[in-house]
Amino acid sequence: MEDIPWRNPLNDVNVDYLFRSARIPNLQHDMSFICSLRRATLDDGVGLKGEDLVRLQDPPRFPCRIDNPCEELAISLFLALQHSSEAVYDHIRSAVQKCCPDSEVPSLYRVKKLIHELTGISSIVDHRCINSCVAFVGPYAGLDACPMCDELHYDQKKLAHSHGRKKVPRTVFQTIPIGPQLQALWRERGSAQHMSYRNERTQQI
Repeated sequence: MEDIPWRNPLNDVNVDYLFRSARIPNLQHDMSFICSLRRATLDDGVGLKGEDLVRLQDPPRFPCRIDNPCEELAISLFLALQHSSEAVYDHIRSAVQKCCPDSEVPSLYRVKKLIHELTGISSIVDHRCINSCVAFVGPYAGLDACPMCDELHYDQKKLAHSHGRKKVPRTVFQTIPIGPQLQALWRERGSAQHMSYRNERTQQI
């Protein structure tokens, strides 16, 4: 019996037609997000930009290497203290430099920048409701107030002070996209082998 390749039936669904045909408000709302996701591209100005986007499309193909012992120490400290406050890192950094005056342990800002340079991993910052009701993305990107609780999107004092020109969100959230993380894992022999495990075992079976 000939194997018939599997085809996702959702690929044949005309989402734009369903959106235009929807009459129930909640359904229209949900469909608007689905349409936005369907139309999303890497070049639509949302998400990664500039050098981060270029790196995502053409990632380095060599292992990460840290030649500076102080930089390696700083990265190890940063990873070990990821659930601690920034002040904890600063205190430990000061203690190390007091004990070893010749050491130049990078600042927290420099460590984050160094990790970004080595791995390509960075965060995407988006606006959100101050009450965490919604994120101001997709169909909500242009709203001046939360559609759920009516809290204002932008800092009104800064908006008034700039005569409406400077729109500063009242609060934001950060997303670390999966693409650069996976690319960083592929650059190391051990993690690349681990990521290939499922595929290799499937082929063996």
